Amino acid sequence: MNKVLFFVLFAFQLQAQDTIVFSKIDAFKRNILEVSYGKPLGNLANKYESSITTAFYMRTKIAKRQFVDFGVELSGIVKGNSINYNAGNENIRLDGSKSALFLGFRYTRFLFQSKNENFHIESNSGIGWKYLHYSKPEDEIYDDLDLKPTLNTIGISQGIKFMFYGFGLHCNYQYAPYDLFNKKVEKNFGGSLINFGLSGSWNF
Repeated sequence: MNKVLFFVLFAFQLQAQDTIVFSKIDAFKRNILEVSYGKPLGNLANKYESSITTAFYMRTKIAKRQFVDFGVELSGIVKGNSINYNAGNENIRLDGSKSALFLGFRYTRFLFQSKNENFHIESNSGIGWKYLHYSKPEDEIYDDLDLKPTLNTIGISQGIKFMFYGFGLHCNYQYAPYDLFNKKVEKNFGGSLINFGLSGSWNF
């Protein structure tokens, strides 16, 4: 009788172990690399022809299918044009910009995700610090001039991304009013830009 009871209890124990449900590991991609081609719009189109941008973001989950991405975007300017700049009582001509930087974060939300989680569509809403670099003219007459003509402002962005197995396409619009905090450049300097390119994500 004791042996029968022992085997019954043993069978119930095995069945209980088989019915244990383990929570699924949330293995979203934490590291994001983007390469894109940018085209300035409106008045900003008079400042340079285009840009090539490399961006790196680190993703943190805040809710189901919702994330915050922190990162930096470094842009190389293609064919920057000269601009007018007020330096004290003197108006000088700066050479075209050669680089730009965006440092900030964006709120990401999955608009759609397949059941196997291999494909998703996400929206990205960003805000941060935008930097457009200009240099003092190399002419000797400006050697003694204390001039740092770099333009800084707040930038916002809105984009969409299509991802499949960690790789995909993205497109986003950025707006950065460079004349907002700097009155030494022309009014309505411009700040609209559209980027489109490739994106990859992975975990270390």
